[in-house]
Amino acid sequence: MGSITQNNLLPVIDFTGKTSNSAFTSWVSTRDEVVRALEEYGCFIAIYDKVPLELRQDILHASENLFNLPTETKVLNTSDSPAHGYVGGEPTVPLFESFGIENATTFEGVHKFTNVIWPSGNNNFSETALSYSKLVAELNQVVLKMVLETYRVDKDCELLFGSTYYLLKMFKYHSPGENEKNMGLIPHTDANFMSILHQGHVNGLEIKTKNGDWELVDLLSPTSFVVDGIFVSIQV
Repeated sequence: MGSITQNNLLPVIDFTGKTSNSAFTSWVSTRDEVVRALEEYGCFIAIYDKVPLELRQDILHASENLFNLPTETKVLNTSDSPAHGYVGGEPTVPLFESFGIENATTFEGVHKFTNVIWPSGNNNFSETALSYSKLVAELNQVVLKMVLETYRVDKDCELLFGSTYYLLKMFKYHSPGENEKNMGLIPHTDANFMSILHQGHVNGLEIKTKNGDWELVDLLSPTSFVVDGIFVSIQV
């Protein structure tokens, strides 16, 4: 596991294969590249093939169906935490919509969301969202373990994994109208300890480089994820 190349902007690190430290040499080399990328860039592109192509297509299809629901249904997705529920129709970001599924790696969390949006149930959505969230959470745990090992604070990492809260966020950016700006969200930095971004069919993520320029990140490969920082999120 682990080889690094360079995207037009970001390091690209290959996580294909075992996501454990059983192959010690490979683990260490990948760990070093991960920490170097986070320290130098704040993020990197992970090549991660544990999310099957069929599941990727299923989660994108599920999210598209979700965003096609009427507004009176969408707004039922509420949360006590800011921006964890449904967001849409905001004057400052008119092209942007999002849903949030709290505790998305648990049966209870996903079904709580599903039963609010579909009172009669939607097992296909629940199974897809739960499977997807669990697999992406594994990538989160691998990267986190590498960081903790590097800084020699990994003694209680299993306890940390058990107490980690996962939020699955689904984003949609509408095409701008004739007089609208071509911007989905205002410039921002995620407040999470770590975010993992998986795009859909259109490249939309831009990052600000050290020289102050905004550049588009190519993420159309189905196995490409941006690991940022230190709502698992998807975009349609």
